Amino acid sequence: MENGECTKKYPRAFTAHTTIDKSGFVTYRRREDALNCVYKGETKLDNRSVVPHNLNLLKKYKAHINVEWCCKTKAVKYLFKYITKGVDKATIVIEKSKQTKSSSGREKSDIEPVNEIDDYLHCRYVSACEASWRLFAFHIHHHRPSVMKLALHLEDQQMCVFEGTTDLNSVVTREGIERTMLTVWMETNQTSEEARELTYVEFPTMFVWHTSDKTWTTRKKQEAIGRIVYIHPAAGELYYLRILLNIYRGATSFTDLKTVGAVTYKKFKEACYARGLLDDDKEWHDCLEEASFWATANQLRKLFVTLLVYCEVGNPLKLWNHTWKYLAEDILRKKREEFNFPALQLKDTEQQQYTLMEIETLLKENDKSLTEYSQMPLPDKTILQDISNTVLREEQHFDVEKE
Repeated sequence: MENGECTKKYPRAFTAHTTIDKSGFVTYRRREDALNCVYKGETKLDNRSVVPHNLNLLKKYKAHINVEWCCKTKAVKYLFKYITKGVDKATIVIEKSKQTKSSSGREKSDIEPVNEIDDYLHCRYVSACEASWRLFAFHIHHHRPSVMKLALHLEDQQMCVFEGTTDLNSVVTREGIERTMLTVWMETNQTSEEARELTYVEFPTMFVWHTSDKTWTTRKKQEAIGRIVYIHPAAGELYYLRILLNIYRGATSFTDLKTVGAVTYKKFKEACYARGLLDDDKEWHDCLEEASFWATANQLRKLFVTLLVYCEVGNPLKLWNHTWKYLAEDILRKKREEFNFPALQLKDTEQQQYTLMEIETLLKENDKSLTEYSQMPLPDKTILQDISNTVLREEQHFDVEKE
């Protein structure tokens, strides 16, 4: 095939020079002239479609199999990326229980206690690469400076660890149970001027936390940085508390965190919004408006639910009021078909109620509900009942002579 010529032949007419060695592997060199091509049916193929292959594998497995020689350092990352992934083996053991005699002379079976350490050792898999790495005592990972994980909780929700058989009254009255890493940070801010210059995240750089007596003391040596534990946006108030703690300095109480200027808000989310830490949701408004030019109402409702669940919408009610007509475009048609009543008319409030029902159904598929979004309206059962009664009355009022 000459340069610049496109011949309608089978793929063997490719311009890549190929040779087959004794093992059956194909070696090739592609030419730079992208003008050369062939056709397989109606499909145009050029030099980019040439791939190495093994004739024996193709014949044995009757499938398209690419063969490549891993000769680059990147191959190590691909081949051994699961070195420290964890357990990669499972074992099943069937053991006969021990028979012992009770005081009455009857035989009974003793159940062996579970040994979690042995189970872990027996089921652990160590590859040759990891084994050699550990034999040479190489570092598995480097960690510098040390990272202190900072606890997080709401004012009336503190984590408490105790034995299952412990009396709850003794747990609640335990000395110092109300003291946590977060609350003691607030106490330290009341007495230390140096502490008030730091955020909760910056605190470990200058202070050390002592678990035994639950106190913060001035750091004298070594370096450390702080990291607040990760909180998913779906956690609600705890998530917004985390946002505030990343920027607020010198807080002495939870009320301080909720206060912006001279106004004290009831929720951390409202305080975040007042501080401008949450977006005005303009991007989500534009997103739904743009999609409304080509997407169906059902697709728009799914997009609306996606924004609620995953996109941290700051003001869901404002987004709903701005876009509900896009979401309800097909509600009237659907209800006319459902009730088999072509002359059915629905008011705006009635269309909103049916749209909210559709959104609630989609949220249930994501293990969510409209009740989790405090600003969002909920379907009103009374209005829905009135709608059903109205439909029934309209169906009963018809012209007998005309029918």
